[in-house]
Amino acid sequence: MSETQSHDGRNAQQTNSVTDAPFSRDLGERNRAIPSNVLSLDISEHSNDELAEMYESANTTYSDEDVVEMRERSLRRTGDGITEMRESARTTYTGDEADRARQRALRGHTDEEFARRHNRARGGPVRPEEVNLVAASDELVAPPSLTYYDVREVISEEFGKEGWTLMKPLLATHATHLLDDIESSRAMMIEGQSGVGKTMLLKTFGGLNEQFCRRSDITPASFVSAGSSKSNGNPGNNDLLPQLEGRTLAVRDANTLFTGSEQTIRSRWGKLARIMDGDGYYRQTATHGKAGYDDIRFNFIGATTPLSPRAWRLIGNVGQRLLFVEWPDEDYEDDWLRSVVDGGERRPIERGQEAVQEFLRDLWNYHDGAESVTWTDEPMSKEVETSLQRLARVVAHARGSIQNGRASIEAPKRIGKLLHDLARGHALIHGRTRLELGDVEVCGRVALSTMPSKRRDVVRALLDPDRVGPLTPSEAEDILDVSRPTARERIDEVATLGLGEKVEVPGRGGTTTGIRAKSEFQWPNGLSYPEF
Repeated sequence: MSETQSHDGRNAQQTNSVTDAPFSRDLGERNRAIPSNVLSLDISEHSNDELAEMYESANTTYSDEDVVEMRERSLRRTGDGITEMRESARTTYTGDEADRARQRALRGHTDEEFARRHNRARGGPVRPEEVNLVAASDELVAPPSLTYYDVREVISEEFGKEGWTLMKPLLATHATHLLDDIESSRAMMIEGQSGVGKTMLLKTFGGLNEQFCRRSDITPASFVSAGSSKSNGNPGNNDLLPQLEGRTLAVRDANTLFTGSEQTIRSRWGKLARIMDGDGYYRQTATHGKAGYDDIRFNFIGATTPLSPRAWRLIGNVGQRLLFVEWPDEDYEDDWLRSVVDGGERRPIERGQEAVQEFLRDLWNYHDGAESVTWTDEPMSKEVETSLQRLARVVAHARGSIQNGRASIEAPKRIGKLLHDLARGHALIHGRTRLELGDVEVCGRVALSTMPSKRRDVVRALLDPDRVGPLTPSEAEDILDVSRPTARERIDEVATLGLGEKVEVPGRGGTTTGIRAKSEFQWPNGLSYPEF
């Protein structure tokens, strides 16, 4: 049995948004003392403006980059150091006593840490009603947000913009563990050609054992062996399922789950569907009797090469429980090899682990772990609701099956719930418990990936809001890089699935049959259309 490892991802995205903290810095002045008017105060007794005024009076300035770095170091203060800081914040000293108290408070802590503490008290990027101020506390005083970490910067530098594009849905999927109203698993699969970097991206979660369990591959038998170690209390128990409680299973070669005979794939996913529903799983054998577990909730992320049409059809027969995100096409410049080999294979993984782990540990610590967040954004805004409903319908139709010229389309309820939870996970990693239209953008990319690969380009071209007029066979031929007859077949297939309606389009020497998106599938207003 392969050794169970754990993914530890620390994601600290820093965007171009401007912090509201009153810091900017001269890079040449790094070592500055912290003024006593900041050290000897109880931050809970002062308003934001008072804190800002006291800090600025010291003429100490910091850049946004420094503030991001400072804020997180302060979280590592524990034990007696925190106690001393609290006491010094509540006590008034004069003369030599003040100096000694100040040195005790500073012992082991940097000026950057105190700057972060000040910025935490101001609430970071969240709204005032969401700020949970803690008087003189070593805890986060506002929900961690990717905006104030360097995850985006690190992942983009090491894995390109394509890597960051895929990291967002992975983090959002994992963050759904925090929600207390979900019982079943949430799963996200990265799909892309071999060699693009899928496995290396998943390795950035390595090291965070309390949140991730990493496997090279799995089978349904891995979850419950039904062997002599079937008892939960048996220290020799090697069953995978009980190890996954409250964690995310990361499988770097999930392609094995989608290969084999039709009977094998159908049987495998029939079992996995029951396991992912969160109701536990039991096996019965003549030798060891009944073995299994109840109510195990875990999430699932993995990487796979493009699935075959048969695999899509067979997993659909047991109910779709997976979301996909396609690795975007990359543009290879003249110096692409230098960018790949620069720093070797280890540096991207190590930098990614450091950034992702810092963020996820802070996020879990702030919210007290899995199933700790009660969602408060009810009801959702009309534009968010409309967008999610439309995307759910797109997925339901685009991944439908066709037999004997007739389409079989699943109900959009399950996929709508999955997309809604993905959006909520995206909100959580940005420090919010309310949905914004920006949270639905990650769902848009996922929706346009969660369908058989041969349909994707046609569906994307059809739904592109910048499209003028119907999609014609000649356009499809160029987009798909296929023959004209094949282009017509793809258009006919999308029309049979109900995504569009055929129309006659004037052309050279007559008319041709094109396809126009039906109104209920038109891209939601205000929602950015993803680039692939």
